Amino acid sequence: MKPKYTNSARYKCLEYLKKQSVDLYLSYCGMEECDPCHSYGPIQRTEYLLHYILEGKGTYTVDGTTYHLGKHDAFIIYPNETTYYEADQNDPWTYIWIGFEGIKADTCLNYASFSKENRIGSFECEDLLVDYINGMLSASQLTYANDLKREGFLFMFLSALIHEKHDAVAKPKEVYDYPYQVYVEHALEFIDHHYEKNIKINDIANYIGINRSYLANIFKKGMNMSPQEYLVNYRLDKASGLLKTTNLPVSTIASQVGYDDPLTFSKVFKNFYGISPKAYRMEHEYVVHAQHKGE
Repeated sequence: MKPKYTNSARYKCLEYLKKQSVDLYLSYCGMEECDPCHSYGPIQRTEYLLHYILEGKGTYTVDGTTYHLGKHDAFIIYPNETTYYEADQNDPWTYIWIGFEGIKADTCLNYASFSKENRIGSFECEDLLVDYINGMLSASQLTYANDLKREGFLFMFLSALIHEKHDAVAKPKEVYDYPYQVYVEHALEFIDHHYEKNIKINDIANYIGINRSYLANIFKKGMNMSPQEYLVNYRLDKASGLLKTTNLPVSTIASQVGYDDPLTFSKVFKNFYGISPKAYRMEHEYVVHAQHKGE
């Protein structure tokens, strides 16, 4: 089934009917410069439909309430509810819209501060939203690559709304979207992939998107140690393995586990294991040799 697609100077619309994704997928999108008093409805939709106003004014009516809206306002229509909206007679609106479905749709809208109790939002990220709509419309041909493009632009569209609302909420007080264990897990993965580099705790926090003090608190809660303690332990565990299984120089091993200065590495290693890296290697070489001799 091919997408419905029209393109003119005043009206653009893409309706994608091949709905394969269950998480979140684009149903249609568009952009329109409305005539005075142009209206739509009363009508019910089978998907979520979000309008964002670029210019002008209009009204949106749902559940007996009429909202008067203007530039940078957005309004959400939920599936299976009767709505009506109309462009202003003197200053008709121009808007973009996206229709979408999927089990994550409601969650995405909640993160963008939309709900059935709060159907209206205001967003300043106009340029981004227009770019994403244009991206969806330009990927109108039915190819697998374009399928991915449209889904990608849908995710970025919703992400822009969420990001703006998140920043607005997070300024007076840090608010995080996930349980603390999720951030700890991401911190552990970051260390696993970057321990050999000269990373700092701030690098971990910035990569995850949380502040350093919060990272320290949740890491202590989840791992019973600070991020710095874990990073040092992780590096030294990797170093001990290299000392036991390779003939690499200590300076090379130091570099491979994130220490630019071999002397600093040796000092940290001795504080942890009670002996120097060279002595540790000799001791384990003796153990290995003794084991082989016994065999």
